[in-house]
Amino acid sequence: MSGSWQIIQEKPPSRKLMADQEERDFRVWLRQVERTAILPLKWAIWLTAAIFWMLSHRHGGPPPVSVFALFTAYFMFNLGATYFLVLNRVMLSQIRIMSIVSYYVDVLFVTLLIYLEAQLYPATDSTSTDFYIYYFLLVLRGFALFRTSWGNLLANMVIGGMFIWSVFWQNDDLLSYSSRNNLFRVVFIWLVILMSWFIVQVINRQKSELIRTREKLVQSENLALVGELAAGVAHEINNPIGIISTYSEFLQRNTPPEDERQKDFQVIRAEAQRCEAIVQELLTYARPSGHSLLPIDIAALNDEVLEFVSRRTQSGTAQPQIQKSYDTRIPHPVTDIAHLKQALLNIYLNAFQALENTEAPSIHVKTFHDTSAHQAVISITDNGPGISRSDLRRIFDPFFTTRARGTGLGLSITRRVLESCGGEVRVNSQPGHGTTVQLRLPLD
Repeated sequence: MSGSWQIIQEKPPSRKLMADQEERDFRVWLRQVERTAILPLKWAIWLTAAIFWMLSHRHGGPPPVSVFALFTAYFMFNLGATYFLVLNRVMLSQIRIMSIVSYYVDVLFVTLLIYLEAQLYPATDSTSTDFYIYYFLLVLRGFALFRTSWGNLLANMVIGGMFIWSVFWQNDDLLSYSSRNNLFRVVFIWLVILMSWFIVQVINRQKSELIRTREKLVQSENLALVGELAAGVAHEINNPIGIISTYSEFLQRNTPPEDERQKDFQVIRAEAQRCEAIVQELLTYARPSGHSLLPIDIAALNDEVLEFVSRRTQSGTAQPQIQKSYDTRIPHPVTDIAHLKQALLNIYLNAFQALENTEAPSIHVKTFHDTSAHQAVISITDNGPGISRSDLRRIFDPFFTTRARGTGLGLSITRRVLESCGGEVRVNSQPGHGTTVQLRLPLD
């Protein structure tokens, strides 16, 4: 069994699982909306259409066969929809297709109703009809059925097209008062369609914001738990680890150099010190220290950190060639020097470790002023092996690491440090093409 160990973070739910859960929640909601809102709307359309037809067609006899068949077919369809929805005969996997079929049945019913009155059985001497109003109700119904703004727009474009078609049935004289009135109606329904598209966009944007806010809230709760765990861990194991480290050093000093146990004592002491470093990183991540904001010369600070990391590099390891490109005209950002130094240290340690097995390793450091974002940027690019796309999505997750002896807290601490100072960290990488990390500091 290897003497090294690794903290592994439990994998978060995959995108597919999250999408499946979101789809299931939508179908549950859609079934409820169909049952409580859409069914009453469908029956209201049928009942009011029947009443208006009877009041406007007083011929003293039964309605025409085509009209009677249309109302009967729509009545039977609504009766079947009521049976399946009210008695819970529709499974979640069937509710979407049933809702879409119901939607287009409504469109067909209204279209045929307008055609019959405008072309075959006019109510008065004119051929105008008022059943076109039902199209507006169908536009509003799209809010429930189509989740995306483009899906809602495409569905309502069908209704808009049907509406325009129905206008030509109502009057052929383009210069008449009725035609000018119908033109106004066409403009009005398209205003309603575009308004519904805009509203769906706003709803989807708010939904995305709520999801991101919920994720941040969950992350904050997790961080609070990590803080409590870190404090407990530090209290419980720091003292035993310190004793182990002290005794191993004592045994190492009081044992002859040729003694074979010297290596064992050295390993014990190294692992104890590693445990101390892990606990300290955990505490730093969970409970970052306060700020001391001062104007900072990022070029001078970067050189200081680079020199320190270079001295820590093991002897015999090829030193990366460092290329620097500093913009001396950048205003000094006001930030916490200790936090920024810690962030740079984590980034350079990762870069040096990634370049250990790279031929002709190099690191290009560039500072510049992003005027559009009003930020001072430190860009660090290495020519290492790069990061795969699957790993790139998780590099900021606490305890996620691809190295056997890593803690997975370096980049997590870096991002938290930058965000606490009002900045941000961006990472761009492709396998085989190196990695670029940008530390962005506000200049406000």
